[in-house]
Amino acid sequence: MLTCCQISYKVIFLNIFSLDMEFAFEFWFFLVGFVSLLLYLAWFVPKAKFQPLGPFNFPIVGSLFYLSKLPHRSMNELAKKYGPIMYLRLGYIDHIVISNGEMAKEVLKVHDADFGSRPRFIIGKDASFDWSDISLSPCGDYWRLLRKICSTEFLTQARLNNFQCERQDEVAYMVEEITKHNQGRPQLVEMRPIFHEFTSNNICRMMFGARRKELKNHLGNNFDDLFNSISDMVEIFNKFNISDLIPILKPFDLQGLERRMKCIRNRLENNLSNILKEYRKGNKLVFDSTVKYFVQVLLNLDEKLDDASIMAILVVCAFYSTYFNKMCASYILYIYHHLFMFFFLTHKYLLVFYYRT
Repeated sequence: MLTCCQISYKVIFLNIFSLDMEFAFEFWFFLVGFVSLLLYLAWFVPKAKFQPLGPFNFPIVGSLFYLSKLPHRSMNELAKKYGPIMYLRLGYIDHIVISNGEMAKEVLKVHDADFGSRPRFIIGKDASFDWSDISLSPCGDYWRLLRKICSTEFLTQARLNNFQCERQDEVAYMVEEITKHNQGRPQLVEMRPIFHEFTSNNICRMMFGARRKELKNHLGNNFDDLFNSISDMVEIFNKFNISDLIPILKPFDLQGLERRMKCIRNRLENNLSNILKEYRKGNKLVFDSTVKYFVQVLLNLDEKLDDASIMAILVVCAFYSTYFNKMCASYILYIYHHLFMFFFLTHKYLLVFYYRT
């Protein structure tokens, strides 16, 4: 007697073989082609000549199953098993994981020229304006020029000292904003938006020579869209893009990250081009800083940069400032909370000690 499963399989095969000859040929051709493609992707992918020890690589996904929501901890556990130099294949991309100080020195210091260029991922092209910023551009003459500009013009002690008055003004504005909330009677003040405004105004004065409110009054609400675009970019960079590890999925853009990044790039280009036009017009109502700010430095360099390169440098400065702004706000609130608890408990115990003595 045939079971239900055997009857169902028999009916399926009978239906397949009873199809028209033309349709049956197309069906089997598609089935054989699909199975062949899976076998090729699973087993015949080119492998590296030198392959250190590592976990087993599953077909198509590679070693992705070994990584948890905290991949650094998962790699630490794997390194304890497979050694300080470990091979991982995430999707179709080969990775070498270094977890030893001496080996990291060899990679980052001795052979830094060989490992200096970052791999090109999908959303990086639009985020860096065709690989024009210092963080994603490949090692070469252009990258050395950007490093020279940052080391001699931006990241210097003299430049920080020039903006000391601006930082002191922003601290005074922040204190004034806090006192406004406590006029009349004391009340709770939400510090996160105040810290965000403090850092964003510092960024605007260093990059564009004016506070954020002044730029918004002159350029309109489009200037706020600049920081909103940067925040959206930070959010996209924090997401995992499966197409970077499995390139065969790139044309489909399953997560929509590439499409969103293209829209963000268009918004950034519109806003930054308006800012550059305002500066080239010599509008002193907006750019009234007494020191040279970043836009002014970039436009007056001896090595002339095109607008795409200037936009890319400004975007990467705003990107990391926004990224660390969110982190610093949380850390500042965390530190303030523990300092308050420390002084509160210390004051409490001192009162108890004074009362007992």
